[in-house]
Amino acid sequence: MNVIGYVRVSTQGQAKDGYSLAYQQDEIRSYCQEQGWNLMNIYSDEGISGARVNEEALEVDRIGFQSMLAALSTRH
Repeated sequence: MNVIGYVRVSTQGQAKDGYSLAYQQDEIRSYCQEQGWNLMNIYSDEGISGARVNEEALEVDRIGFQSMLAALSTRH
């Protein structure tokens, strides 16, 4: 099975308290390996709060997340 991952930290505190992007990526890689899944890519957003929302467009400004959605929409 082909899969992709997504990681995010919204604050510097999260990054310092064990929830760093690298830690999350390692966990995703390990889990995919255990499951026998083909990890195609990991998208990430650093320091992007879930509360940063464009209320008019109802969108969250997360470039990594938007890139992931764009990549998914082009796959069959």
